[in-house]
Amino acid sequence: MDLVVSYLETHEEVYVSRLAAWVAVPSVSAAPHHRDDVIRMSHLVGEELRRLGGTVQYRDIGRQTLPDGTTIPLPPIICAQVGHDHTKHTVCIYGHLDVQPALKSDGWHTEPFTLTVIDGKMFGRGASDDKGPVLGWLNVIEAFKECNVELPVNIKFVLEAMEESDSAGLDQVIEEEKDGFLSDVDLVC
Repeated sequence: MDLVVSYLETHEEVYVSRLAAWVAVPSVSAAPHHRDDVIRMSHLVGEELRRLGGTVQYRDIGRQTLPDGTTIPLPPIICAQVGHDHTKHTVCIYGHLDVQPALKSDGWHTEPFTLTVIDGKMFGRGASDDKGPVLGWLNVIEAFKECNVELPVNIKFVLEAMEESDSAGLDQVIEEEKDGFLSDVDLVC
């Protein structure tokens, strides 16, 4: 485990750079003009999970009807898994990839979609809710993989991109997957 911790400590700049790239995506689920950004964020995370050896399913949850009657696609929910060892426990990690609207004129001291580090503290929309925590999990998985240390558990992810807008479609996916993808989950984080 010391090897993994050392790896994490020596890659801090890489992790901050990754977080900056994620914060830069204005994945504002409540703003229809940002829907492409929200969907792009979902695909960025899915590709990162694949890079780490995970299996990834994008669950289509349909379309959203706007007040003027037009429809736009809802972002997919990601169901992903890293590790398939039936002798290990399985942890399911829930997270979301969307953010609230933010403008500097709203009272931000920095640009909300530019990660800024001030006195060791990171500021940026999504840095702590919830892009940063999701990325943290992926960084830890990468550290285990790069150090050739086996993960002690299987990890499943359920990642949505509409949490800031009533989690459209999440209940449906959970209900549909309770006896499938989620059936062997021992713990949820």
